[in-house]
Amino acid sequence: MVMSTNYMDYRLMKEVVAAGLKCGFRAFDTARDYGNEDIVGRVLSECMRELHIPREEIFITTKIGNSQQILGNIDRQIEISLKNLRTEYVDLWLMHWPYPDYYIETYHKMEKVYHSGKAHAIGMANYRLRHFERLFDAGIEIMPHGVQYECHPMRTADEILSFCKNNNIAVQAYSPICRMIPEIRNADCLKSLSDKYHKTIAQVILRWHFQRGTVPVFKSTKPERLRENIGIFDFNLTDDEIREVSSLNQDYKYHLESASCPGY
Repeated sequence: MVMSTNYMDYRLMKEVVAAGLKCGFRAFDTARDYGNEDIVGRVLSECMRELHIPREEIFITTKIGNSQQILGNIDRQIEISLKNLRTEYVDLWLMHWPYPDYYIETYHKMEKVYHSGKAHAIGMANYRLRHFERLFDAGIEIMPHGVQYECHPMRTADEILSFCKNNNIAVQAYSPICRMIPEIRNADCLKSLSDKYHKTIAQVILRWHFQRGTVPVFKSTKPERLRENIGIFDFNLTDDEIREVSSLNQDYKYHLESASCPGY
């Protein structure tokens, strides 16, 4: 699982990241547009030193925003991110949005950065199939290694997931429990599975992600919630139960996209 650090200040992030590392988390997500990429770098650097954790055990994901795509100096943007994050490489570098008229050129420039070793994997966030199709039609050298998009029981995104599996593209799922909106919190099947396995509804959903092959990217400011979220590896949902959770799908999105990607 991946811990999101978006919109946290130093004090809060230091507490949360330290608690996460102590209970076993090793993957962290940020983005230039979150406005705290440099704080993520400071916090991770301090926590790794204090807890004696080598950089090689940490997986850092960051992203290029639309404004950086417009600037076009993608090789310069990775240098800024590396300086912010106090590292010589990022583990996964994503294009934050398929920004119209820019995302194909941006991806080609990201391929060059990948060859430099400054990003060990590249990919994108918030892509739909039509964006992949247009990108592939334009010709690519490096198959995307990862994609991040909103995914939860009310948006299973089966077509995108199937496409990614067929092309060996890892999937990170943000908003993995859909902010526990009433439709999730009050779903009979989730409450029944929670009772059956003596787990919280959130744990049931995170387990559903794990067994479907998607990596949850979640945000929490409570250390006790971190310990809860990682406690999903001592039970298994049956195939029928996975289908039952998936039946909640309504192609519902919690996050609007048009503001970040005109013409989406």
